[in-house]
Amino acid sequence: MNSNTIIKFHLFGKVGKIVMTVLSVIAALITVSCCIATAFVATLPKDALTVRVVEHAEFRFNKASFDTLWSILGGSFTYSGKEFPEYMLEDSEKKAIPPENQEFQAELKIFNQSYASAEIHSDETAKVMEADTSPEEYNVKDLVTVFIFLTVFSASAAAALWMLRRLFAVLTKCESPFCCEVVNRMRSFGFSLLPVAVFASIGETMLESFLTAGKSTNVSIQWGILIAFVVTMALVAVFKYGVQLQKESDETL
Repeated sequence: MNSNTIIKFHLFGKVGKIVMTVLSVIAALITVSCCIATAFVATLPKDALTVRVVEHAEFRFNKASFDTLWSILGGSFTYSGKEFPEYMLEDSEKKAIPPENQEFQAELKIFNQSYASAEIHSDETAKVMEADTSPEEYNVKDLVTVFIFLTVFSASAAAALWMLRRLFAVLTKCESPFCCEVVNRMRSFGFSLLPVAVFASIGETMLESFLTAGKSTNVSIQWGILIAFVVTMALVAVFKYGVQLQKESDETL
């Protein structure tokens, strides 16, 4: 490798090392801040803050299509009142329809959202159903759990950035990118991405379920980080083969 290429190679390593150092320090500061916030919130009494969340939605149905749509969306329901449900007893195939202007309880699942109670009323052009989810309560202890996973995630991200910094530091000294130390540092960085993917997935899943009610929470997977891990491991294999070829070339010379 000629001297001009080596100079550019070392310059790339120096710039990358500086950038990764800055990012590592920022990630470390975020980790420390999350630790302090976690410790502070953990000292608060459980009832210091209670949040009661109820999701509300309004559905407007065409009057002519309401019976058909209810037979698809609605299930069994209960209510307290004197009014009898609007259905014909002799028609066994017709589904019971809740009375209007009367709150009723039912299990309704619409657009990945579950509702526990609703009320139907009519206006000039449509039937309107106003639905509410079952209330969910959150307190300070739930917030502590969120902060703990944020702390662990930021710590794993700081560790991964530091591993990448070490890789760039090696690039400032090696006379060729195909050396064993580069391969070892690259492998270490690749494996450091796995904890980041795990904790990021858990943290995002928790954040999606936090301060929500009646919503089905799906498990979040950080595919971008996992793909970065696979690509890094592929590069490790390529550079490892390059090291072998470099060694054979040097022995030949």
